Amino acid sequence: MTAAPLTPDPTHPRRRRKSYTFFSLGIYAEALLFLLSSLSDACEPPTSFEAMELKDKPKPHYAIGEIIEYTCKKGYLYLSPYPMTAICQPNHTWIPISDHGCIKVQCTMLQDPSFGKVHYIDGRFSWGARVKYTCMNGYYMVGMSILQCELNGNGDAFWNGHPPSCKKVYCLPPPKIKNGTHTFTDIKVFKYHEAVIYSCDPNPGPDKFSLVGPSMLFCAGHNTWSSNPPECKVVKCPFPVLQNGRQISRTEKKFSYQALVLFECLEGFYMEGSSMVVCGAKSSWEPSLPQCLKGPKPSHSTKPPVYGESGYPSPREGIFGQEFDAWIIALIVVTSVVGVIVICLIILRCSEYRKKWVSLCSSEYP
Repeated sequence: MTAAPLTPDPTHPRRRRKSYTFFSLGIYAEALLFLLSSLSDACEPPTSFEAMELKDKPKPHYAIGEIIEYTCKKGYLYLSPYPMTAICQPNHTWIPISDHGCIKVQCTMLQDPSFGKVHYIDGRFSWGARVKYTCMNGYYMVGMSILQCELNGNGDAFWNGHPPSCKKVYCLPPPKIKNGTHTFTDIKVFKYHEAVIYSCDPNPGPDKFSLVGPSMLFCAGHNTWSSNPPECKVVKCPFPVLQNGRQISRTEKKFSYQALVLFECLEGFYMEGSSMVVCGAKSSWEPSLPQCLKGPKPSHSTKPPVYGESGYPSPREGIFGQEFDAWIIALIVVTSVVGVIVICLIILRCSEYRKKWVSLCSSEYP
């Protein structure tokens, strides 16, 4: 019986040893390079700075004792006595220096304009800085309000625009309105804060014109008035009818712009909504008319106060509300009762003093 020939095993440990050998050689090579670099008599390339650069072309290695010289970059100026050279030391490092000796080129300092002021936003006026101009009240600006100090190709700093100027504010006459006019119609130019007052013309018809909007406008800026002009138009709200209620303020038959009406409910009914309404610019009541509901008023209401465009509050919050009126009546009653009691006590005390005085006089002067 013959033995079978030996076949190489693919998982034989000799192949692993070969890979381990190459890995070990790589580690040794790196360690050798590190050792050689640590024993090298050279410095690495010097540090780069924001404001200065090497005067000569940089090299990959510098010998011990070698001197390098820096210079300020474009847009910077040298400020003595900061050092601008560095030396490669025996420990393979450079003598530390900084770029504090190089300062930015500055623009010319700007002056305040007439009736205005210049503000340095960044607190400086070197390139990259910004300034903002403002004018006094009654003056407006002509030109750029913000300027920036920039750098040109030659390394010089300059402002990117001309300083603005402050001119006096004037307004052209305010707009004319239909069915109305304003005061000072003969003036062609209005100064800052000068005002006009609008009014409506008489209406030849049965209903008068109402002035809807602000009656006074003033010159607020250059050719700018404080608001849009008002309107003169007929505003006529319908006669307010409240079921199970009545008016307590006025009994007119016509209601024009901003006419005010107060309501109250009849006995056995409570009010839901605002007790006061105003005739608005759209010929409608603001807020809408309330309702008088049958039964006692709920003690806790979750409905928030109602505010119309006129800004009048609801009865829960207003001075004309029923709850507020109840508190006022109670306070008046309590105050009256207390006043009557105090007056009675004063009269009683005076009568007692009078009796004592009469008896004393009688005893001394019979």
